[in-house]
Amino acid sequence: MSSSPRARHRSVLLLAVVLVVAAALAPSAGAGDAPKAQAVVSGEWLQANLDAKDVVLLDARPMRHFLQSHVPRAQSVTPENLRSSSGGVPATTYPPEVLGAVFARVGVARGSHVVVYGAESDNDATYVATAALVAGAGKVSVLDGGFSRWTAEARATTKDRLLSPLASPSLQGNSSLLVPIEEVKKRVGDGRTVFLDVRAEESWAAGHIPGAKNRFWKKDVDGGSFRPETVTRAEMEAAGVSWEKPVVVYCNSGHQASEGFFTLKYRLGHPDARLYQGSWMEWSMTPGTPRETSAPEAPAPK
Repeated sequence: MSSSPRARHRSVLLLAVVLVVAAALAPSAGAGDAPKAQAVVSGEWLQANLDAKDVVLLDARPMRHFLQSHVPRAQSVTPENLRSSSGGVPATTYPPEVLGAVFARVGVARGSHVVVYGAESDNDATYVATAALVAGAGKVSVLDGGFSRWTAEARATTKDRLLSPLASPSLQGNSSLLVPIEEVKKRVGDGRTVFLDVRAEESWAAGHIPGAKNRFWKKDVDGGSFRPETVTRAEMEAAGVSWEKPVVVYCNSGHQASEGFFTLKYRLGHPDARLYQGSWMEWSMTPGTPRETSAPEAPAPK
């Protein structure tokens, strides 16, 4: 039996309403959307989102540079604000609960999108970004190219200080991103864990955790901005990093390692990359820990 014209008309109207509602509810991809996994944002994205209520913008450069000029609405949080000496080991990053209190003082709360920039795409920015992640911030980005690229693109700067409302400490620390020294000891020689030492080759050769691979952290950037992810991943794999094995990243004090860790886990999406914050300083100061030396790689013939 065929339906009447009136019934067909009602069906068409109903279908049209369903399509309109579905389109309205579907997420849209526009200029305001941050790139992959929110790991890195461009100056264009930040410019468009400076006034977003959830964005908390942090300047990781030394305070004297921040006072001279900074991105509008930025607040100063430097690596020095996030660490102290502990157990005889200098430059030890605060535990997650203390980090959470520090970030709360600049307005970071659950649901905040923390955006960090340094002078360039440097390890000051990734150190503060990583600390925010350890504190429990769920959405953290680094501005590609940092303040240098921001100003090179003729974007606005200011000397004005933002008075941000304090946030009640609400972050739940994420210590799962870290590997404590006792676990490092167990993983050494397990035949499965890859240790990635991101110090300069000479430092790695002079002494490192047994079996550690070496790739200098500065290879992650070129001209002050992050290098293409495909290039960086290929170099990581050539250095001995496997996407099938857990990776522990370290340096001398955990500062430079933040660059390698942030790149490996958040830019490249490694499923099991973690940071050894105590790094070589803690390892070499702890009695009984095994160490290994290696001859630096000979330069290629000219």
